[in-house]
Amino acid sequence: MRCGFGCLEPKAAKFFHSYGLLVSQYPFIFLLSPILVTCFLATGLIGLEPLSDALYLYTPTDAPSKTERRIIHDAWPLVDGTFVAGRAVTQSREVQVAVVARNDGNILEKVFSDELKTMESFIRNNITVEFNNRTWSFSDLCLAGPDGRCANNDHIQLVSRLYHHGINITYPTVRLADKSAYIASALGGVKLAKGENNENIIVEASAWLLIYQLKFYPNEMSYISGLWEREFKNQMDSYKKRSKYISITYFHSQTLSDELKRNAERLAPKFIGAFVILVCFSVLCSIVTIKGSGYIDWVVTKPILSVLGVSNAGMGIASAMGMLTYMGIQYNDIIAVMPFLVVAVGTDNMFLMVASLKRTDRNLKYDQRIAECMADAAVSILITALTDALSFGVGTITTIPAVQIFCIYTMCALLLTFAYQLTFFCAVLVYYTRIEEQGLHSIWLRPAVTYSSTSPLNVKLFWLGSQPPKALPSCGTVNSSTSSTSLTSSKHLHHCTATSFFRNWYAPVLMQPWIRAIAGLWYLIYLALSIYGCSHLKEGLEPANLLVDDSYATPHYRVLERHYWHYGASLQIVVNNAPDLRNPVERINMDKMASTFANSKVSIGDEGVQFWLREMQVSEDVHKITYDDMKFYDQAAKYIYSDMSQPWVVDVVWGRNNQSEHVIKSYRFMIGMRDISTTTKQTEATNTFREIASRFERYNVTTYMPLWLFTDQYALVVPNTMQDIVVAVACMLVISALLIPQPVCSFWVAVTIGSIDLGVLGFMTLWGVNLDAISMITIIMSVGFSVDYSAHITYAYVISKETTTTARVCDALGDLGWPVAQGAMSTILAVSVLSDVPAYMIVTFFKTVFLAISIGFLHGLVFLPLMLSVFVEF
Repeated sequence: MRCGFGCLEPKAAKFFHSYGLLVSQYPFIFLLSPILVTCFLATGLIGLEPLSDALYLYTPTDAPSKTERRIIHDAWPLVDGTFVAGRAVTQSREVQVAVVARNDGNILEKVFSDELKTMESFIRNNITVEFNNRTWSFSDLCLAGPDGRCANNDHIQLVSRLYHHGINITYPTVRLADKSAYIASALGGVKLAKGENNENIIVEASAWLLIYQLKFYPNEMSYISGLWEREFKNQMDSYKKRSKYISITYFHSQTLSDELKRNAERLAPKFIGAFVILVCFSVLCSIVTIKGSGYIDWVVTKPILSVLGVSNAGMGIASAMGMLTYMGIQYNDIIAVMPFLVVAVGTDNMFLMVASLKRTDRNLKYDQRIAECMADAAVSILITALTDALSFGVGTITTIPAVQIFCIYTMCALLLTFAYQLTFFCAVLVYYTRIEEQGLHSIWLRPAVTYSSTSPLNVKLFWLGSQPPKALPSCGTVNSSTSSTSLTSSKHLHHCTATSFFRNWYAPVLMQPWIRAIAGLWYLIYLALSIYGCSHLKEGLEPANLLVDDSYATPHYRVLERHYWHYGASLQIVVNNAPDLRNPVERINMDKMASTFANSKVSIGDEGVQFWLREMQVSEDVHKITYDDMKFYDQAAKYIYSDMSQPWVVDVVWGRNNQSEHVIKSYRFMIGMRDISTTTKQTEATNTFREIASRFERYNVTTYMPLWLFTDQYALVVPNTMQDIVVAVACMLVISALLIPQPVCSFWVAVTIGSIDLGVLGFMTLWGVNLDAISMITIIMSVGFSVDYSAHITYAYVISKETTTTARVCDALGDLGWPVAQGAMSTILAVSVLSDVPAYMIVTFFKTVFLAISIGFLHGLVFLPLMLSVFVEF
């Protein structure tokens, strides 16, 4: 059997016509079953456990940085006795403290260093927690270094004393006798001058960064460390207010998780507000007045129906979340914005169903009215449900877990909401259509009073109701096998004021030649602004954007950005396949490789390299030693372990070669980087160092720093988004082609989708929104929404019985202009409560949803009708 354009539309209309008759016959079953299913599935919410690992959620699962981090972690696991500040690749149970001199002071001066010393003592000795009848302080929980002691911050006082005594301090590596230390990742905001031998000398500095590493194994110790972190935060909230000369910011390993939870917690009351707003809006939209008077028709006006229609979406949300919890699909806090979206979409579909019911002849029996309503509206909301759910289904193929999980939850919630609309809400419609048929008051279920100018005021306000108009001979009987196109003639129907406005005023004015010309010019301006915005697109979700705006950690990220990401941030470089270092040529090759990294345009040069092999090479040259004639590796071990306080003690991995000789299998070294304060420059640095590493393929070189996890997201979010859009659009077109009986219309649906998505991308950039994991969700969603608006109007245009394009546009906008407007307004109202939430993630969601809806609405009511009238004729 061949299936051409629109082949499913008559079959779907016929099916839903029969389905409407079935629901009308057994409404109680269709009403009660969804309620029972919801009650059962919602019990899954009891076991809801949010997943708050920000690095897992917001970085791609196939990110190269995750492999790079694992390589370093496997070779240098962070265990007691191996910790060296600046070399850890995990932030498990790590506390960072940034101290900045107030009033642009010099942090190296004595007044600042003294207060810093007092703060250090407070953190180490005064912050304690109680567990198992024991008091735990930092010294009990710290991760020891190679020398067996807790890592300290003695370098702060040492550098400050040197500065105080007028001794020149080189930067980024400070040297004292035969000792040296790289301090660029700890001392920030430096001002430099040139000293002897063209060395950089510190003139002044603004900030110190302190690292406190706690034990995170076994589980009990990790739990105690977690308690200490929280106590640290509470204590420092008070302590920083007492500091006179320094500003203190801090961050710990649970901060991102805690702040993500705060994002979700702030949404709960907002959802209640959105629900109330939608209920009020729906009730207002349900009001119908008696013709010839300004009084409410309480037979046709159905406020309780509107409340139940909004509640229908709530049932779908609760059922989806409970069901997926039972299935083991992990919940994350960004899903807290999903209910705003689903309840808005569910309300849109309710408006379509109610509008379709109002278009039926009130003289028909209630079951025939429901059958006509379902044949007409169900096809339209089927397009909506399939396209919205499918757009999020396509979103599940992304490699960003937060987006993937959000799309799974939203897709299931939309499908269950649609299922409940076909069952629960359809059954409610049956009962209220019966009530209307009997002329009963929609709230009190008692006979309404026919309008009379002499009726008392309380009757006019609360008890009036209309009776169905008498059927005219031309109405006829509806054949149950017909499609939705055989509705009773609109001549016998009373249209509400809004419907009459779209049919008799808006559409005719829109079709005027001069209005078409203005709209065409408007569209060209829209395209130009969209393309301009897309040309300035920014990618990436920065760590600070995962926090609420008033988070205690936000200033910490700003300090890092201002004082540490411009100059000195350290990068680990790992030689996984070390050559035979007894060979002088290989040692020279290793030195050249280190110099290549250090001399790249995003590094700060050789001064940033702490490289033990180079030190040995210097010793070889000075003392005329030929290591290849001796036991090189024995000498290397003696040199490396001569001072356990040197950081490179933990930088070498020993093993045995094929001859069972004790050799160095791999090692790492560090370099400093410059100017990585923006996402663009961070991405450039990532690509630069990976490209350099690829030149030394036989040594299997790995580069890594924690920011790489986010730069990989920046690099992948654009191709992920484009991939999802292309696949989603292809799927949308197939659905449109099967349900809209006109091949040319599928092309214009595609044009509309592309135009809306272009506008969303362009205008969100102009509005200050990056393309990141959060906006990616709503861009995927905009594909579904763009199909909703275009499909509804296109479908109504195609099935219209009018013969001219102008009349078809009037017919389509008359039938669906007001329901589409209601849907757009309800969605914007639902998400508008998010506009003042002080969190980048939530405001980004609001902005992109607002753009998707408003641009889609503009296309649905202006641009698309004009395109159809010009290019699609019958």
